[in-house]
Amino acid sequence: MKKRVIIFIFILISTVQIFAQAPLWKVNESSYQYTMTIQAKVNVDGVALANQNDLVGAFVGNACRGVTGLTYVASTKSYYAYLTVFANTANEVITFNIFNSTSNKITKVSKTINFTANEHIGNLFQSYSIAEPALNEKADILSFDFLNIKTLSSFIAPGSVKLNISESFPLDNLKPVFVLSKGASLLKNRVVQSSGSAAISFTAPVTYEVLSEDESTLKSYTVNVTQSLDPPLFYKKDAVCATLGAIKVVSKREGSIVQLSYNGKIMDTKPVINGEAIFLNLLTGTYSLTIGSDYKVIVINQKVK
Repeated sequence: MKKRVIIFIFILISTVQIFAQAPLWKVNESSYQYTMTIQAKVNVDGVALANQNDLVGAFVGNACRGVTGLTYVASTKSYYAYLTVFANTANEVITFNIFNSTSNKITKVSKTINFTANEHIGNLFQSYSIAEPALNEKADILSFDFLNIKTLSSFIAPGSVKLNISESFPLDNLKPVFVLSKGASLLKNRVVQSSGSAAISFTAPVTYEVLSEDESTLKSYTVNVTQSLDPPLFYKKDAVCATLGAIKVVSKREGSIVQLSYNGKIMDTKPVINGEAIFLNLLTGTYSLTIGSDYKVIVINQKVK
């Protein structure tokens, strides 16, 4: 029994010591005429605070003008500080202090804000950022490609991404691979996207949003993807003894006309059917083939078995 009492006293003393270190930030609300409200996420040294015992205090000089803990919101799976700031004068410079209950450490935030009566800042989608050091405010797409696909050309401008890829890859099943500003998020219909994961269709322009790490900046980008024709492939079979030669043209340009010339004169034309056009019974000599803007010279040799 004595042992249990000692353990209980030790736990009680330890608990009192822990909570005794929490700052006694208080506001005499009746002394102030005006308020502004802030909905914020809190971050210290790059780590989002996620403990209901953590505190955020708003100050003008050394006077506390607002204090709150953190509240968990299940719909966003995040903790928020719902802070009411009190003042009698507009444009007073508000500073912030953060109390981390896990480390029992108070951190002074470099970023300040000016008081504006009756103003509300922040929401669940774009919360105000109370962080030290400050989080990144940039929201740019730095690169945008597709998984396992070589991009033939790429152009990124404010609000626009233009890509060109081979016709070999169907536009209705592409996995975006992207690099953003530090800490930023890419969203489609307000859902965060992961690089290289889900395949979507780019048969029509696709619009994304980029939200900065501190959630202060939101930019829209429209991605347009075009395709280039793959060059045709040319194969030949030399003449062997009495067997004449042959040329095969392989292309995805179904129905396109391939023109075969010999000694400068058109000898034959064939359409691409099922991806190929074949010319048989060719004598030895130099042939030229044309399909669209592509041109190829092929020499049929005479070989002996």
